[in-house]
This record gives sequence, structure tokens and C-alpha cells, in this order.
Amino acid sequence: MVRVKWWGTGAVAFVLLVLGAGLPLLDRVLGLRGQPLAPGTVVSVGTERGGVRPVTFSVTSAGWALNRGSTSLSNSAELFSGDVVFDLSVVVPLGSADARALWGGLGRIVAAGGHTRLGTGPVPVTTAQGLTGLTGRLAGRERVGSASVFARGTLGAAVTATGPPHAFREVSPQVEAMVRTIRIAATWG
Repeated sequence: MVRVKWWGTGAVAFVLLVLGAGLPLLDRVLGLRGQPLAPGTVVSVGTERGGVRPVTFSVTSAGWALNRGSTSLSNSAELFSGDVVFDLSVVVPLGSADARALWGGLGRIVAAGGHTRLGTGPVPVTTAQGLTGLTGRLAGRERVGSASVFARGTLGAAVTATGPPHAFREVSPQVEAMVRTIRIAATWG
């Protein structure tokens, strides 16, 4: 009769448990995935001039973190709250910035990704500081969201926020609030 030793199977199960549960916990504790941002934190994006970045927005609610791995403050910032991703990119067009042209360009970029589509018929949006732009919906396989574009002088900003439908519905007021805090420096260019 052959004697079966279960200690090998137990060791493998223990290693899988550590990898499956321990590493995500360690990631959260050490903040490796993201840097938590307090409400009121101002995020500045774009090429620095005189110690100032041209595009800013404020984090308006708790629960958002900066995704350091997908952020390069010289051109974009990515935040997340649970499964929802908020991405702001600075746009430097060849000529003067125009929100309608930025919307068309964003639509082509989103379509090229193949996962989501930009809704037709964007509506005007104005930030708390009077910056005007366009906003609309994004939809795709198992993800929904919103997109907004703003233009001022020779700079623009494009914002997308997407997530699973239930998660996005929960944070969409927070996304709208952050979009309404966007500023583009008037004298850049």
C-alpha cells in the first residue's frame, strides 16, 4: 500500500493563500497601487513653467487615489475610486484649442481603443471658474462613464471617467464635481 503525504499539498495551498490574499492586502497597506488623496487636494498637470503646471483640478470627495503607475504629471493624471478610473490629460493642439475639435479627436481616440464609444451630441459644460467645454457619455462592454473636454488659448484638457455601471453610478456626482473644478492657466503658450 502506498502512503499519501498531504504536507506537499498543504504547502502549495498555503503559498496560494498568501499570494491570493496576502499580496493584495500588502498592496493596500503599503499604498503600492495608489496614493490616497484627501478631499481638497489640488492635482496639477502639464509641463511645468516657473514651478507651475497649467491644468489643475481638485479632489472633491474621500476615497480617490492617484494611480502612480499610470500618471505622468507632465501630461496626465489618473485617479481611481474602487473600480472607477478618472483620467485627465493635457492636450496641446497644433493651433489654438477648440472644444469641438477636441471632442472629435477624443471620439477617434476612444473608438480606436475598441472598448468604449463616445456618445453623440455633447452638451456644454462650465466649470466653477467659468471655463467652458463639452461633456457627454461613454459606453462600452461592461463599462460606462463620462467624457469632458475644455479648451483655452493653446491648451486643452480631456477627461474620461469609466467603470462598471453600478460603480460609476455611485461616484458620478463626485466625477462631475471634480470636472467642475478644472482650471487652465490663461497665459500659457
